[in-house]
Amino acid sequence: MKKFVLFMLGLSIFITGCGSDKDKTEEKLTKEVIVSQGSKPKSLDPNMYNEIPALTITEQIFNTLLRVDENGNIVPELAESYEYITPTELVIKLKQGIKFHNGDTLTAKDVVFSINRMLSKPASKIMIDAISKVEAVDDNTVKITLSKTSSPLLFGLAHPLTAILNERDTVAKNDTIATAPVGTGPYKFIEWGSGEKIELVAFDEYFEGRPKIDSLVYRAITENSSRLAALETGEIDIAYNMDAIDGDIVEKNKDLHLISQPTTSTEYITFNTTVAPFDNKDFRKAVNYALNKQSMSDSIYMGKAKPANSIINPNVFGYTDTVEGYPYNVEKAKEYLEKSGVTDRSFTLFVNDNPTRVQLAQIIQANLKDIGIDMKIEILEWGAYLQRSAQGEHQALLGGWVSGTSDADIVLYPLLHSASHGGAGNRSFYTNKEFDSIVDKARLVSSPEERKELFVKAQEILQEDSPLGILLYKNENIGVNNKVKGFKFDPTTMHNLKDLDIENK
Repeated sequence: MKKFVLFMLGLSIFITGCGSDKDKTEEKLTKEVIVSQGSKPKSLDPNMYNEIPALTITEQIFNTLLRVDENGNIVPELAESYEYITPTELVIKLKQGIKFHNGDTLTAKDVVFSINRMLSKPASKIMIDAISKVEAVDDNTVKITLSKTSSPLLFGLAHPLTAILNERDTVAKNDTIATAPVGTGPYKFIEWGSGEKIELVAFDEYFEGRPKIDSLVYRAITENSSRLAALETGEIDIAYNMDAIDGDIVEKNKDLHLISQPTTSTEYITFNTTVAPFDNKDFRKAVNYALNKQSMSDSIYMGKAKPANSIINPNVFGYTDTVEGYPYNVEKAKEYLEKSGVTDRSFTLFVNDNPTRVQLAQIIQANLKDIGIDMKIEILEWGAYLQRSAQGEHQALLGGWVSGTSDADIVLYPLLHSASHGGAGNRSFYTNKEFDSIVDKARLVSSPEERKELFVKAQEILQEDSPLGILLYKNENIGVNNKVKGFKFDPTTMHNLKDLDIENK
């Protein structure tokens, strides 16, 4: 009897031991990649805010009808095909059998619902505002009618802001999906974690094939030094938005590598042109001439940025180098300052809580002090920065703009057209009827040559009016653990991570 008991006990231990080893093996086989960026997103509702910390994540959860390929061409994504049957009627046929994360199948009804919803949200509406009507022809066909021809519409339908939602899920959540998104993308949302730690998992039924990794986690680490330390210790696998000086450290680490590539973004100061002292054009010009951009590039970006002459980035269609911009010239700055007649030479600059931006603000502060302007710096949390500037509470703010479609319209229309005042993008509240007319015309014509000519004229007007303080075209610096494979850099900085893989740690 004792032998039987001992035998059964041994068998039990054997079975338990086998189960434990299996569990450990399964743990090892789970592939997880942890990505960190400098700010947590305000929302994961893709139609709500044109902000990179959110769109880098929603890019993984959702899909758009179209996308821009690596050559800058519009190609189908959720669409099977698209065709203009008249200049103002676009027919889109959907790929069949695409699944949402909740198991529903994508139909034309979801697309109609999504586009109508986009038209009700300022940030997404600006991408597709030429649409006057959208209807389902059948389960897999959508017809879009435009109020006027629109050359940038296809680019707008390829932007992450115009991601397609699940109608049933969105309605059930009373249109509140900021922390509970459901899309068709390669990764499925699991946990919000107050936005500090957002967890996604691979979507098994993704129509382009299940991702190679099982779990994708986004962590917000505001301090650049802390993000670097987390990368060095293996706490995170990919670090976005690294300081250039930290990039040098990454390059010397045998376990890491640095990606430093030009983007489609521009760093700039927004002047609120409706309030003093920036309601004065000569004062705005004085500030522009006082900015030592090369010093900013050398001291903050270690040369991985170059002085900008236009709000449109050189990697964006429509850019021109024929507009001089504002080279650093202290004497001209003082000349325009006197010409402005402004006696209260002080203002406050809003800056979000990004250490690199704060450093940049401090150099701007020193530049302006040299010509007799007293600039104060007010540092705001990202959400407050967006909200308060949308409401026009600022005199000036420091920020950046990414061309998510690599076309100048996505810069000029949302950022500077009078129809876009406030939350839609135009936080300078700039208004110029001639500028509006040129940008509007560029949206109507299809000829690339004619569009480019109009975009150049628009940039010439901006040169004269100076509603912005144009600063730099900078690289994005990304630190990557060598175990991570398949990362594809996107100049829009909204990197799609569906092809990621990682060696088991």
